[in-house]
Amino acid sequence: MAKMSSQLFYHDTEIELKLGDRVRMKRFLRPAKTGTVCYLPGVSDPHSELEFDDVQQWAIRSDDCSVYPILYDPDNFQPPKGIRFVGRGTDGLLDPDEQLK
Repeated sequence: MAKMSSQLFYHDTEIELKLGDRVRMKRFLRPAKTGTVCYLPGVSDPHSELEFDDVQQWAIRSDDCSVYPILYDPDNFQPPKGIRFVGRGTDGLLDPDEQLK
């Protein structure tokens, strides 16, 4: 697995986003969801649904098993303020052959 050249940090923090992180996602007019950072380009084994052509995405797997892809371009975009760090973890990582829900 290759190392990332750029880093992602949670909004207005110095906390680096890492695989396995537990996060809370605020949603407009709906209850917040908790989940796990399950995929990071350059760290995870490549996944064809998250990395293709010139597009790269990182992803969060919510506790209901839905996967939320987010554009990965750390030089231009950091995680939105609605995604908050809860704690470090190691579970819930995405398998390279797994179909996204």
